[in-house]
Amino acid sequence: MRHFKYTSELTSLVYSSFEDVARSQPIDTQALRQTIIKLRQQPLDCLSMVTKTDAFVMKMIGTESIVLICARDVETGNKSLLHLANFEQGTISREILQQQLVKALDEFNINSTEFEEPVAKTVHVISTVTLWVIIISSLIVLAFALFISRAVALGLTNREEAMKALAHSEARNKHLAYTDSLTGLPNRNILDHTINTAIKKAERSNLQFAVMFVDLDSFKDVNDTLGHTVGDQLLITMATRIVEALRSNDHVVRFGGDEFVVVSDGFESVETIDYIAHKIADTIKQPVKLTNSGKDSYITASIGVAYYPQNGLNATHLLKHADVAMYQAKQAGKNQYKVFDEQSALEQNRKLRLVDQLHHAISNNELSIAYQPIVRLADGMTVGSEALLRWTNSDNETISPAEFIPIAEHSGQILDIGYWVLEQACKQCKEWHNEGAHQHAMAINVSSHQLKDPHFTERLKSILEEISLPASFVHLEVTENSAITEDPACVATLHQLAALGTRLLLDDFGTGYSCLSYLKDLPFHILKIDKSFMPADNTIASTIIAMGHEMNMPIVAEGIEAMPCYAHLKALNCQYGQGFLFQKPVPAHQFDTSKYYECFASPSN
Repeated sequence: MRHFKYTSELTSLVYSSFEDVARSQPIDTQALRQTIIKLRQQPLDCLSMVTKTDAFVMKMIGTESIVLICARDVETGNKSLLHLANFEQGTISREILQQQLVKALDEFNINSTEFEEPVAKTVHVISTVTLWVIIISSLIVLAFALFISRAVALGLTNREEAMKALAHSEARNKHLAYTDSLTGLPNRNILDHTINTAIKKAERSNLQFAVMFVDLDSFKDVNDTLGHTVGDQLLITMATRIVEALRSNDHVVRFGGDEFVVVSDGFESVETIDYIAHKIADTIKQPVKLTNSGKDSYITASIGVAYYPQNGLNATHLLKHADVAMYQAKQAGKNQYKVFDEQSALEQNRKLRLVDQLHHAISNNELSIAYQPIVRLADGMTVGSEALLRWTNSDNETISPAEFIPIAEHSGQILDIGYWVLEQACKQCKEWHNEGAHQHAMAINVSSHQLKDPHFTERLKSILEEISLPASFVHLEVTENSAITEDPACVATLHQLAALGTRLLLDDFGTGYSCLSYLKDLPFHILKIDKSFMPADNTIASTIIAMGHEMNMPIVAEGIEAMPCYAHLKALNCQYGQGFLFQKPVPAHQFDTSKYYECFASPSN
């Protein structure tokens, strides 16, 4: 019966050693080893006592499986001790050790169950023999019967205690399976049941209820700067605050990480949920002391709400839509709550679909480049072109760059796409040089995300060397934004590109964080006036052109669509321009590198 006791002891050690709350603590391998040795010792003792005569008798009565079961117990114990030794030597991980010990527990329990049958059979045989002995000698039988009775009573008592301990252990494990070990809240394993129960209650009472997805804003920053211990402290505090903000019949579950799910009790008016959501947000943003410095820290939450039955008829849809609404709250600026909106969800699903399709856009040959001429305004001569990325996805839908470029930047795919554009445009420029357009320049748009790549300059240099294209014919257009001046990596890359010999254009100048420090501190060679300032009869365009002249920087005006605009720019001595007045972006085979817009050079114009 000691076997049950030691099995229960090992069960408690295994599950307590691998609980989430204990993962940061070292495993007590010594305690595990001692318990396994105890489990192994009893079958070892049994095997050592079995003589040839015993084996013969057991074979005669059909209980020889006792020896096999004991041997299996010994083998399981030896393997478990070996796994412990391997873990201590660092050759297996904590997770693998957990799997092996759980497997060993199953084997010990199976052996214990199988052990009962031959033992019971043995007891039966002994009882039968005892009966015959009683007939022969009542006194001996009586003494032997008393001895057996005491042994059986003791065995039953020990077995009962072992079974109680096992039942307690199983109840504890069940509790752990549905409880978050850090916060003490129910965990996501019980969430579907909680929502389904709320659905049944809502159907009976003809009321609605809400599922709220609560995500702590910028929680990762707390973990990264203050450490996971402080992060855990914050989660415990926030869990308590959320519970206190709810009504007695509402439920809150820790979904995982810094995410919680609230399932409200039934309500008649949505104002009830408005009140609860605001109360949760308000209590979370209250100051909290996370360190011993005495300083207050602040954190906020984004909350998404999905109503039953309007936003979903089952747990899966309600959770999904509450999650979508939570992301809508984050995109709207955080520290607020949003109710699920179908149109916004469709837009988000479209973004997710485009992200997935972008991953295959290059391999599926869905990307292409159109080229728009850059014209010297003084004489109407084509001097270069701008490479403009185009995408027709797998659904045969033409996606605007204004839509898919931000998606590519956010998803990190802009690097692969940017290098593809860079390589294709440079090769096209070289091809036109080989055809006779020896001075043709290629303007290529570059994202600040690409400039942050430390290998960008080397990659460009490698492309240019491979096709023998001088760097001076590559004009890289960089849109002005705070990233190019605030990120040291961007600044370093710009200087490397200038040293390589490429020409740097400050694109859309005047639309963003326009500052003379761009022109003073960064190696830009050319200014590009945004098309929003066309037609050019406005103060901003003329000011930018005059400033460029003062700094000996050529000016390129984009978005020229009418003759008066062209004439005004020419009168301001703007050197270059592009726009639909000259030509729309076209594929390379439709582009004429030698085109001379003679009508624009005429004095009459």
